[in-house]
Amino acid sequence: MPERADDPAGLRRQCTLLLQSGRWAELGELLLQTLEHHTGEWHLIVQCAQQLGQLGRRREALAVAGLLAARQPPGAAAADALGTMWTFCGEPATAQTCFEGAVAAAAENPEYLFNLAMAQAMNGEAAAAEANLDAAIALRPDDHGAYHARANLRGYGADDNHIDGMLRLLRAGVPRARGETALCFAIAKELDDCGEHAEAFEYFKRGNDLQRRHMNYEVGDEVATIDRIVATHTAAALGAGARGLETDECVFIIGLPRSGTTLVESILAAHSQVYAAGELGTFPATLVGEMHRQAGAPMAKAAFVARSLEVDPLVLGRGYVDATRPQTGRAARFTDKLPLNYLYAGLIHRALPGARFIALTRDPMDSCYAMYRTLFASAYPFSYDLDDLGCYCGAWQRLIRHWAEVLGEALLIVSYEELAREPLAIGRRMLAHCGLGWEEGCAEFHRRRRAVATASSAQVRLPVYTSSIGKWRSVASQLEPLAASLERNGVVPR
Repeated sequence: MPERADDPAGLRRQCTLLLQSGRWAELGELLLQTLEHHTGEWHLIVQCAQQLGQLGRRREALAVAGLLAARQPPGAAAADALGTMWTFCGEPATAQTCFEGAVAAAAENPEYLFNLAMAQAMNGEAAAAEANLDAAIALRPDDHGAYHARANLRGYGADDNHIDGMLRLLRAGVPRARGETALCFAIAKELDDCGEHAEAFEYFKRGNDLQRRHMNYEVGDEVATIDRIVATHTAAALGAGARGLETDECVFIIGLPRSGTTLVESILAAHSQVYAAGELGTFPATLVGEMHRQAGAPMAKAAFVARSLEVDPLVLGRGYVDATRPQTGRAARFTDKLPLNYLYAGLIHRALPGARFIALTRDPMDSCYAMYRTLFASAYPFSYDLDDLGCYCGAWQRLIRHWAEVLGEALLIVSYEELAREPLAIGRRMLAHCGLGWEEGCAEFHRRRRAVATASSAQVRLPVYTSSIGKWRSVASQLEPLAASLERNGVVPR
């Protein structure tokens, strides 16, 4: 704790140091102690709790969130900040209650309306979310992110869309590239819903080109990292040394984004013995924290890949599972659906040898086009350029083939197309892979009320459908550069 409780600058420095050095448990304890003795710094405490939640450190974040909620700082701004904190803790129902409080206190604040709408969307209340986004847009017509969020709430038709209004707004000029990008994706989504696929592609391309232009990114760097993982994280290297934590409760669902990972999670989560923890950033954060403690400073990717094999797998396994508590541990299994865990699958297998993995594959043309049609919050920078997509997809396929050899029976590879066409048969296979029997409720997964915080939140509330299979063919000529890139990178389109 700071030497003086009324030293906010000192507290901020300590929090920053603990965050940067990966000392998450110490940061959580510091926040709790500070809150006990000096509640005036709640805004800094909320900010740090949000960051802990983003890092997947649910144990520390939830402890701070619970104490903050009990002391409920006054005002609409505090309620909104607490809502964001609960969202990052993976508790969107509690978050929605906080956002409702903020809107009740300040109904004309478009930011509070937007945040409430996002929580409602996660909780399956699409109609209420749309009404609040309409209200936010009426109050702030230049909130282009709200247009994008609204476009992704549901499907739109020829007589039920916002295309003309958004086109007028775009033609009038959008001062910021980020806003123009969001608006282009929103227009493209609603055009695509209306069957105007060629015109939709024009706006998808415009949005992607704009996003890519403002990024400092080289796909070759990521491909080199993946190839380095394949070369060094071999069965022999991962099998050497100490053994990890013996538990069979962890199920990792991995795959490229928009490949069906949320569908798999939804089917498994409908089982009485499965808790869906969502997209946890916990394993990467735990690994980074351990490596910071060892090295004392950040390191280049090449050194990180090599030295990650030196981390004690038992410490890593225990640290991961402990950080997910108390949300996990109440059911026999819990799922972690962070797609990027495919980079760490070997280390996860070493740290948690009883864990199960389900990897999703999808027709590469459909897979890449689905990513190209999605504006991600921050991850997946390779998704905004067709050539980058082909290059990354090739590296990803090499990585999955490698994990199939290394992980053996711990890994089940599931085809999205087979899952969509035969959900009951594949569902039974997935549950058996996790050591669980079939339950009839798994066939009705879409009827379960649960929070979904990904781009698939609307789709998973519908029965399994096959209409997205072969969707790329509606713009086949526009996607010729993608097909060429996939071929150059050793990926043969189906």
